[in-house]
Amino acid sequence: MRLSIALATIVVALSPAVSAFAEGWIVSKVRQPANYTTDSKTWQRVVDGMEIPTGAWISTGPRGRVLLAHEDDMVTVQPGTMTAIFAKDSAGKKFEIAQQFGEIVVDFEKRAGRNLKIQTPFLAAVVKGTRFSVQVDRKGATLGVSRGVVGVTDPQRGQSVDVHAGQSVAVSPGTPGSLSVLGPGPKAPVVSAPVTAPAVPSIDATNPNNRADGAGDTPGNRNGIGNGNGIGNGNGNGNGNGNGNGNGNGNGNGNGNGNGNGNGNGNGNGNGNGNGNGNGNGNGNGNGR
Repeated sequence: MRLSIALATIVVALSPAVSAFAEGWIVSKVRQPANYTTDSKTWQRVVDGMEIPTGAWISTGPRGRVLLAHEDDMVTVQPGTMTAIFAKDSAGKKFEIAQQFGEIVVDFEKRAGRNLKIQTPFLAAVVKGTRFSVQVDRKGATLGVSRGVVGVTDPQRGQSVDVHAGQSVAVSPGTPGSLSVLGPGPKAPVVSAPVTAPAVPSIDATNPNNRADGAGDTPGNRNGIGNGNGIGNGNGNGNGNGNGNGNGNGNGNGNGNGNGNGNGNGNGNGNGNGNGNGNGNGNGNGNGR
């Protein structure tokens, strides 16, 4: 519930004032599990060729990946990531990406009238024409630039710095001192910036029980509202471990593997917890075949 409230708050904060948008971001490639939500409650599967609604949150599981394309620009949503892209004008030239955790890789060409901003719980960035990646976890955020320049701001420290190709910068509340750019070449000076609250809350601020690395499943599953890799676990249902899980004696394995009632897994597709294959009880019933 707290995650839903937090996502809704971010949507309100970052949503544009316009209602009609040009063509949005299209899914050019997807690997499951990957889901999206427009209301922070109901999650749907991301499929090839679909257009992601502006402001929709995309959640990828431990093996999920989504490649989004808009004209010549691309955003790759890596495994274990929660992110959203907001259109900031009706012409499809200005965007803002909110990233709560995980990693994205962005290829965005800066031209006249075009603009892209990144918001995370720890840093904000203004793209100046580049290819770069952003990684976010519970402790902080790291931005690395492959091409071009990105202006990075630590809103809580009130500092800003330009990061050039081959360089990176890490922002963490627990690290003392000023922003420090790593990598080859001359370093841009750190300048003062307004001190503000992050536009995107950290994962701990939304739900302390969530796993920021997304290693277990999608955030939907963590909150009981998604079925990210519940879908992927369909083969768990095939194991017919419904009554194995249902009657508890499957779990006991004393008679789960006794094979006498192991055959009971014919009606075992009662596995209402589609993720039941985590129990591995289906294998006990399987021995009963």
